[in-house]
Amino acid sequence: IDANTVNFAGTVEQLKAAAPEGSSLFLSAGDNIGASLFASSVQQDQPTIDVLNALGLRASAVGNHEFDGGFADLTDRVVPASDFEYLGANVYLKGTTTPALPEYTILDVNGVKVAVIGAVTEETGTLVSPGGIATLEFGDPVEAVNRVAERLEAEGLADVIIAEYHEGAGSGTPDGATLEEEIAGGGAFAEIVTETSALVDAIYTGHTHKQYAWDAPVPGVEGKTRPIVQTGSYGEFIGQIELAYNAETDEVLSYTAGNVART
Repeated sequence: IDANTVNFAGTVEQLKAAAPEGSSLFLSAGDNIGASLFASSVQQDQPTIDVLNALGLRASAVGNHEFDGGFADLTDRVVPASDFEYLGANVYLKGTTTPALPEYTILDVNGVKVAVIGAVTEETGTLVSPGGIATLEFGDPVEAVNRVAERLEAEGLADVIIAEYHEGAGSGTPDGATLEEEIAGGGAFAEIVTETSALVDAIYTGHTHKQYAWDAPVPGVEGKTRPIVQTGSYGEFIGQIELAYNAETDEVLSYTAGNVART
């Protein structure tokens, strides 16, 4: 919440208005709250949640900052105040493989079933106060996304699958490194690009405050790419992916992806 909030909101509304009616989804890759400026933090980020609710946010991955107040604060206060689903497919009850949060949500887009799967950086346990997350474990985000995607496909629950990772590219500068350089750097982002199931049609990333919109090769499918986007930080850009979906053949025929500067 700052002088740019209205401009950020206006950009979201402009992009919605430019899309065919009912064809757009407003999504987040996490860190909606926490580490925020005084105007929001003094009210435990309720003003930020209010803005996202007003803008019609439909789903969000949990970011590490969603756990700043502890898991109980997230489930007992933040989630009830949010008109959107918080997703964490790789957040487990400690010592189990039992998901502690919803893993995905299915959203209807003009009759097309769009599944959104959320996952957070595996390093979350080292980034927030350990006392508040003592009952949780954070697993491999790619393994979790793939597991959920395969179940969605097997059960015929989704036409299109979107992955939201609160994890992102790490090497180089925001505009200096290529996708190939980022993959060569290894680590979590390389795994996201090269190992996320081919069932996933588009990937949003976050956490590392970088800005990119890349055509990433789809593992195991020669000559095919899919979009992978991150939008910088503090709402300076809106990441926009447009998918052309053919209902008769049940496939995404094409896409465009980019970052739209705040108006």
